[in-house]
Amino acid sequence: MTEILAKAGWILVALLMGLLLTWQSPVNAEAARRFGSPVLAGMLSIGGSLLLLTIFALLTVRTFPTRADLAGMPWWAWIGGITGAVFIIGAIFVVQRTGNFVLVASVIAGQMIGALAADKFGMWGLPQVEINATKLAAVGLVLSGALVFHLSE
Repeated sequence: MTEILAKAGWILVALLMGLLLTWQSPVNAEAARRFGSPVLAGMLSIGGSLLLLTIFALLTVRTFPTRADLAGMPWWAWIGGITGAVFIIGAIFVVQRTGNFVLVASVIAGQMIGALAADKFGMWGLPQVEINATKLAAVGLVLSGALVFHLSE
């Protein structure tokens, strides 16, 4: 029971993160419209992230990594920022053409597919977790929901 309660707290945190993520794309799309450039809107978004993370780091990090620490990181540890930038710019284009619900549902389905692959193959340092029919059905339901919603308009 204690484990369930502990997970419930983290699930609530993830739900709040998801709520914020659904607002990111339309907010960035409005910035792109006003700037006349999705790239400038992306820079504003990532610049705000960089500023907030810098403040958090200065307030919380006691020991920063050394050059040796950085050199010892696997190649894939460096691509998080690239994936974030691709997401932000891509979402600006997609949300303007599909609306927010279809974007979010499609992103969730894509995240589920990526998560299944990462779990199955133990990618990015994760432990291997088997894929089963229930997990595949869950992905199919989310993707079907996005398609049905989009086609209903």
